[in-house]
Formats: sequence, structure tokens, C-alpha cells
Amino acid sequence: MGSAADLINRSLPGGSVFDDYTETSNFDAQEFAGKVTDAGDKPDGLILVAREHPAINHAVRGLRKQGMPVVCLTTDLPSSRRNVYVGNDHYAAGSVAGQLIGHALPKTKQNILVVMSVAFRCQQEREMGFRRVLRSAFPHLRIEERVISDDVPETTYEQLYALFETQGVPTAIYNVAGANRGVAQALAGFGSAEATIFVGHELTSVSRELLENGTMDYVISHDFAAELRGAVQWIEAFHAGVEGESGPTQILLHTRYNCSV
Repeated sequence: MGSAADLINRSLPGGSVFDDYTETSNFDAQEFAGKVTDAGDKPDGLILVAREHPAINHAVRGLRKQGMPVVCLTTDLPSSRRNVYVGNDHYAAGSVAGQLIGHALPKTKQNILVVMSVAFRCQQEREMGFRRVLRSAFPHLRIEERVISDDVPETTYEQLYALFETQGVPTAIYNVAGANRGVAQALAGFGSAEATIFVGHELTSVSRELLENGTMDYVISHDFAAELRGAVQWIEAFHAGVEGESGPTQILLHTRYNCSV
């Protein structure tokens, strides 16, 4: 996000984006909600990427009562009464993953592993879209396991390696969360990096490398910089007296042949 913020600051005259991050593995909802509340004294608007939690929703509602515009980016918080959401339709993104895996596997009974993280709405919607496509178009496929990751590659690797030891390596893995490197390391530990269909999200330097070496088959992504620019422009329009909805952004699909970062 830092590089995207720098790009926005260089390309949008008169606007400045300041960023603050909390790692998922070190996340404390009450502390994060306090940061959201404190933001009411400083900027012209808040662009928020956060998991769903009552304390965070309450903090956003407090900002809205003060008149500050709040834009949810990448993952939505509809119960927070935020002004607008800017990002992908994640139900559709998960449906894309279902279509890809469904067509990649033989038309026989196969088991699929879904890796999730914490309560980010985008991940829940991805899983729902994924399951819908499997049920409707590929009923011979079923989700055998659902692993909850903490988005840390080392612990994700340990979780999956232990699972593979007892349950075997699945024919396909859909990672709706982060820590693609941890998933890849677990597959490599069983010599299954190329045999297992592996679909994940977010095109980064790590996922690009995994695409290029054949470990990941597809990465579903989005133009984060363009979305951040759209969020900033929405806040500028809000202060000019213009409010409107933002339609879903384009879902991007990357393979080893179109994965430059």
C-alpha cells in the first residue's frame, strides 16, 4: 500500500495520502478501533482496509457522525455505515477461482483445500462465490478441508505440512487469504508444487515468483493503485458536495505469462 500511496501523492495535485498499518498477526481490534477514532482529528477523510469487528464498526459510525467521509477499500464494512466501498466484487472473484479450478481438474471426485485468514469480509465473499460455482457447475468436486491461517508464511507452512502428513496433499488449493509463500513451501515439502492446482489472490513479488516457477497456476488480483486513486477522488468530490456510489472494480487474472509487477 505504501508504494500506491506514494504514486497517488505524486499524481494527484493537492492531495496527500498518509498511511498506517497493522499486521494481521498482531491485530488487536480495540486498539485498531482507537486509531480509527483518533483519525477524526486529522484528515479530510479516512480510507479503511479492515476486518469486520463491532468495535471497528462503532468507531467508523463515530467518524460519520462527525461528518468525516469514510471509504472502505478492498474489503467492505457495510454495517459500519461507511460512505462507500471501492474494490472488487469478491463474490465474483471467488466464482472465477471456482471456474478455473473446476476446469483444471478431471471430471472425477476430487478434494479441494480452502485456506482462509481472519474475519475479512472479502475472504468470506470469495469463499461463498467459490462454493456456489463448485455446487452448480462442478458437483463432483468438494471442499475437503478449510484451514484458518494467520497470514504468516511460517505458521501457514506448519499448519499445512501437518495437515498434508495426516490427510495427504489435495488436488487443488484455493487460498483466499495471504501467505502464498507458506502454502508453496508446504507443497514443495511433499514434492507436489507442480502437481497441485494452486489459485490465490494478490499479485506481489512473491506470487509473481510462484507463478513463474510453476507453483501457483493463477493469481486473481486487482489494480490497488487505481482503487486507492478512486477512493481519494471520491473524498475530494464529497467535499465538493458530490456523493455517489462506486461500481465494482475490474477483476484481474494473472498466469506465468502476464505477471509483471
